Amino acid sequence: MTQNRTRHSGFHPLMWWVWAVLVSAFVLLSNNYFISWAAIIAVFLLVSYYRSKSYWYSSFHWALRFALFAFLFRMFIGFAIGVPMPGKTLFTLPEIQLPSFLVGVRLGGPVTTQRLESAFSEASILVAMILIFAAANSLSNPHALLRVLPKRFYGIGLAGVIATSIAPQTAKSITRVRNAKRLRGQQNRKLKSWRGIGMPVLEDALERSIDLAASLESRGYGLLNKPTRYRPENWKLSDVLAIGGPAYALLSLLILPATPIWIYAIGIGILSLTPMVAK
Repeated sequence: MTQNRTRHSGFHPLMWWVWAVLVSAFVLLSNNYFISWAAIIAVFLLVSYYRSKSYWYSSFHWALRFALFAFLFRMFIGFAIGVPMPGKTLFTLPEIQLPSFLVGVRLGGPVTTQRLESAFSEASILVAMILIFAAANSLSNPHALLRVLPKRFYGIGLAGVIATSIAPQTAKSITRVRNAKRLRGQQNRKLKSWRGIGMPVLEDALERSIDLAASLESRGYGLLNKPTRYRPENWKLSDVLAIGGPAYALLSLLILPATPIWIYAIGIGILSLTPMVAK
């Protein structure tokens, strides 16, 4: 039995998405970079603990790269473009005059501590949002998720499962193409090499979409009034315990908003790890 089955078989397919919604709601409502990075650390620990060889798990590595790019881009925007903010001036960038209708917006100029802190806080929250839902996407089985949806949401759920499977399938295709190029002795680390990777990946995506359409047609999708329900999934005590930690943290934030931030940062970091101990 693989490690993936050993650690994932006991959880409800919707558990990871409920967990992601609760943790992301806590991060957004708190609006603090300490809490954002505490949630990011918890996500890394969870993803490392539930490491598997499934194709949907590999999508987290690409989401991590996208999150790093988003963080650097947001910090660059915070440095280069912004509005004047008070605080101690750290350094000064060359300022470019903008048209009069962009009053209040400045390109370059002095970078203050408040401006830097604001950009860092927003970038941290953005990274946390990306990684939280990337973790849910990489740890949940999209096929099992489709089986638990009610009949009235089956069509929407099928479209959603297909949409959430794009990133894992693309990551799998990129890995396969890069390995094939490596076996042929071709370099994959240069920027120009991605031109030779992109076309096979697009062709693979087109073939998968044709195969998916043929598979849906052969199973009577859109013709049968009642979709097949394979094995119904029920919520277990482990599922409730897994989402109980983030739910308790979110409830505490709503009831006791004046609690010091460092307590909430430690709390969300620990309570987000309840899926590790709920088994």
